[in-house]
Amino acid sequence: MQTLVIILFILAIVSFAIQLQLFRNSRLHWSWLVIVALFVYFMHHLAIEQSYKAFRATLTDTGVMMDFTVLQVIEAIGGLLVSIYMIRDHYREPVKKFFRYTVYLPGLIIFPALFYLESILFLQVHGVDFRLIAFSVAIFAMILIWLIGLGFKTLIPEFDLRLEMKFIVHLIQLTGGIILSVLMLRLPVNTAVQELSLLPLLVLLTVIVCGIISGVFWYQIRMKRLKN
Repeated sequence: MQTLVIILFILAIVSFAIQLQLFRNSRLHWSWLVIVALFVYFMHHLAIEQSYKAFRATLTDTGVMMDFTVLQVIEAIGGLLVSIYMIRDHYREPVKKFFRYTVYLPGLIIFPALFYLESILFLQVHGVDFRLIAFSVAIFAMILIWLIGLGFKTLIPEFDLRLEMKFIVHLIQLTGGIILSVLMLRLPVNTAVQELSLLPLLVLLTVIVCGIISGVFWYQIRMKRLKN
């Protein structure tokens, strides 16, 4: 379960970075990056109090994990809807005005993800001023998210393809949230899932491969239609 949660945290950071690069307002883009940096810095007082035992207790706390799962599923579904809106808006199709504002809400799962990563870092470092580490991590997190988004924008300059990549990432998040809910609810398939600890990772990798292949084929078909 811990591996799946970490994968969901990584996906949250990636989807957040992709979403920021889709902003048309650069001020809002950098405002979110500053918010991330401030969050990392001011949460270091709580981060230094964490331990591996505390993380294990959290992972076994059904109430906390179910709340996280619900939030993960809601964010993934919301990301899918926003992706569809942006794709339709890009091709000048009619969309509801409500979604114009949701575009600037890149996600919430990134904050527990950053808190977890910051806490793990503090567990590895000793004999250094915690405020200095927190400041360094805050700047690093802001730059890292900016670089991830810039990397996607550089590798995939086509706006519509970046939207499709965003859609795929949210689809993987939704799949991961469903798997996590199965683990938490202890459904009949729970035993098999626990025995195969690599199953969540294999499912996510399968979805990634299928999504990329489908996106490539759909893009080629659409390009042929435009040429004709």
